Amino acid sequence: MQVSRVTLRLFLSLHRLYSIFGDLHQIWRAYPFREIIDRARRGVEAIYPADVLKPSIMTLKGADIYSRAKQFATLDELLLLPPAFTPLRLKKMSELLREPLFSDVDLRHKIGGFNAAMPVMAASMGSVHVANKISLEVARGAAKLGIPMGVGENVATTWGYSRRVKANQPCFKERVMTYLEGLEEGYGGVAIQQSVEDAYNELWNRVYSDPDIEPYLKKGMIGFEIKIGQGSKPGLGGEARLTKEDAERLRDKYHFSEDPREVSRGVIERHSAPGTYVPEILRSMVRMMRNNYPRCRVWVKLGPFRDLPDVLNTLLDEGVDAVWIDGKEGGTGMSPYASMRHLGLPLVAALCSVSEFLKSRGRLTSILASGRLFDGGHLVKCLCLGLDGVAFGRPLAVAAWAGGARGVENYLRTVEVEAKMLVSALGKYSINDLSPEDLGCLDRDIAERLGVRYVYS
Repeated sequence: MQVSRVTLRLFLSLHRLYSIFGDLHQIWRAYPFREIIDRARRGVEAIYPADVLKPSIMTLKGADIYSRAKQFATLDELLLLPPAFTPLRLKKMSELLREPLFSDVDLRHKIGGFNAAMPVMAASMGSVHVANKISLEVARGAAKLGIPMGVGENVATTWGYSRRVKANQPCFKERVMTYLEGLEEGYGGVAIQQSVEDAYNELWNRVYSDPDIEPYLKKGMIGFEIKIGQGSKPGLGGEARLTKEDAERLRDKYHFSEDPREVSRGVIERHSAPGTYVPEILRSMVRMMRNNYPRCRVWVKLGPFRDLPDVLNTLLDEGVDAVWIDGKEGGTGMSPYASMRHLGLPLVAALCSVSEFLKSRGRLTSILASGRLFDGGHLVKCLCLGLDGVAFGRPLAVAAWAGGARGVENYLRTVEVEAKMLVSALGKYSINDLSPEDLGCLDRDIAERLGVRYVYS
């Protein structure tokens, strides 16, 4: 039986559409886009039940105990456990001379040498065109809320340092200055990554000697971030798909599997080197940064590696200002499917592996977590475990696409209010008072590893 060419083309077109819609459905189902978009558009109002059928709908609300089967445990395995006796609430009441409210909770914190209005940072998003396009909106929103911000690798090399190479894509310095100039006095700071390719162009040297950035260096608001890995592709370097025009422009800077000049396809894959590390190299790099850039904070981003305790021990010995650990659930500009499916530890497993470090409250290095974290509950649970904060990437990108800088601001306000409510419910009014005693876990093994209570014991 022969199939006509027209029928075959129709079949292939339908298959392509099915694949596209299948991918979109999977993405929509696997991540809380609807909730984040609602927060970006409605602000704090979105953290309360919908009022379309109010008040009758309130009788239908309750804890969601049913969900799809998960491949691995997440922070949802942890519950916050408020006590009935709250001596710290009594102490707060004596200070205020009234009953404390959740709005009395103080979320201010120092993260990696930067003053933050709350313990959240805008994660370092790189040069992928989707992330770069909304980067100024994220910068404005993060500055408005007074939280630190990261700038990912390859931005300057791909889109220019101080001048745009494409009219619709912000350059590196636009990102940095939009953020710094939008901050209120006393808050914020920016951590800047440098890839192997960025280093060829001496990015950190240019930043350190830039007269426009000099005033912020004096204030200690600039950090340089070593990227050792990323949650969605630990062990791999930056990946991006470029137009043929951009690929030809950057062919001498990056590795391309094929010569862009000889390819007829409209989109071409660009690969960046991951960098090579052993303890001696990492120690030397940190010391070099301290020596060459003494006014900069030293930040390090880690992927979900099996040897996290060894790496973290090295970094704490060297006294870096901040380390953030990105679980395999972390967002991505363009990581291969194979790496997202098969590489790295889930965030909870990564935190289990470094739990002993989190118990050291007197450490000088801030430790943050990221990887599919998106609400105030995730933030408070991380703080209870001994982390200093969280990094949001994907939620801020979604909020920016949904509502621009105002959307980012609205979204962050919802996290702020939720976090204050939950900390207050624990009978505490400073995040420094949070501890593992405030947590319970639904899984006995995870509870033991994290040093928290097993809720059924």
